Amino acid sequence: MSISGNIISEIQVMDSRGFTLIELLIVIAIIGILTAIAVPEFMGQREKSKVRATQSSAKGAVADLQACLDAYVAGDPIITNNDIYGGPGAKGCYEASNASTTGKTCLSVFNQQASVNQYPPYPGGLAAVISLFLGNHNISGDKSAYNGLPLFVTASPTDGQVLLSPSGSTSVYMLAYASNFTAPVFSQLVISR
Repeated sequence: MSISGNIISEIQVMDSRGFTLIELLIVIAIIGILTAIAVPEFMGQREKSKVRATQSSAKGAVADLQACLDAYVAGDPIITNNDIYGGPGAKGCYEASNASTTGKTCLSVFNQQASVNQYPPYPGGLAAVISLFLGNHNISGDKSAYNGLPLFVTASPTDGQVLLSPSGSTSVYMLAYASNFTAPVFSQLVISR
C-alpha cells in the first residue's frame, strides 16, 4: 500500500469513530466563552438603544412644547393632533377661557370649532397647557422604550419617562431618565419666546 493509501485509510478510520469527549468539551467551552463575552455586549447595546430612544423622543417633543407655551403666553388657540375628548385622529383646538374677549378663538384663528374645554389664560394656566400637551402625546401613543408606560409625566417618573415640571409661569423643565435616576439623560428648560 502506498503512503497516500495509508493516509486515506487513516482518515476513514477517524471519520468512522467520530469526536472524542475531550474534543466535544473543548468546543462547548469555546462556545461558552464566546457567549459570556457576547451576551453582556449585546445587553449593553439594548440599554444604549433605549437611552437613545428616550433622548430622541424628548428632543423631538421640545418644539411641540415650545409651540404650546408660545400659544399659551400669546393667548392663541392650541391645536393638538388628537382631541383629548374626541379620541385618536380627531383634531382638537383649545382656546383660552378669555378668547371671546381677545378675539383669538379657534374659529377666528384656525377656522375650526373649539373643543369642549378651554385653558385658563396666561399667567394662571400653565398646568392646564401641560395637561393638554400630556394628553396629546399620550393619545398619540408615545410610550417609554423601557416599560411601555406613557412617555411624558408630571410626577414620579420611572425608567424611560420624561418628567415635565413647570418653572415659573412661562417655562417647563424636561428631564428624561433612563434606568437610573442619579442623572437625567436629557435635560432642557423650554421657555416661551
